[in-house]
Amino acid sequence: MGNSSIAGAYMALLSDKYRSEALMISNSMTYIDFSSNSRFMDEFTSALFLPHTHIESFPNVKAAIKEKKISVQ
Repeated sequence: MGNSSIAGAYMALLSDKYRSEALMISNSMTYIDFSSNSRFMDEFTSALFLPHTHIESFPNVKAAIKEKKISVQ
């Protein structure tokens, strides 16, 4: 596919139709700043670890770790 952002910018530059479509799409977007929500950030950073820091939420993973006698510290 290559660099589709350059292709899209080129199309919007040369075509009123594509420029209007890009404007319509950009006006319909909603920005949500999740980093300002401390609960989200806590959950997000917890999910970065393998296994997850809330292992009780993943009983299948917990069982597999126990079955294979993997040490998790």
